[in-house]
Amino acid sequence: MMVHRVSWLMTLISMLLVIMTVVDSSIGPAVNSSEPRFTVVDRWIVDQFGRVRIFHGFNSVMKSRPYYDAQILNATRLRLYQQWGFNAVRLGTMWAGAQPVRQGQFNDTYISVLELVVKQLSTFGIHVLLDMHQVSYMIYSV
Repeated sequence: MMVHRVSWLMTLISMLLVIMTVVDSSIGPAVNSSEPRFTVVDRWIVDQFGRVRIFHGFNSVMKSRPYYDAQILNATRLRLYQQWGFNAVRLGTMWAGAQPVRQGQFNDTYISVLELVVKQLSTFGIHVLLDMHQVSYMIYSV
């Protein structure tokens, strides 16, 4: 087997673009929207009105199948998180869930679940940071 770092990197970049497209299209445009958009100014996260935003959040990472915590979709739990003041989550997105078989073949079901999770969290005012994980080094033969 031969490792091709360039093709591995291109696949990673492609996957990130797919996820960003899914997330961005699910949230919609910022124009005439109450959905905040954030930028970084100096060392601060700033909203569209120039206000510094402080996030309080938690991690949700599952490193085994199905690669997401089903409880992240539990409305009762999310309501509690909202009441406790959580407004952000670092959501682990597992490479093995997104591309389980081979390079170039993506798991549309897993990506759809990620989209559903992002939408569900947003209904409770919780922002999502998609954090791409890769537990083991993948080797593709060419």
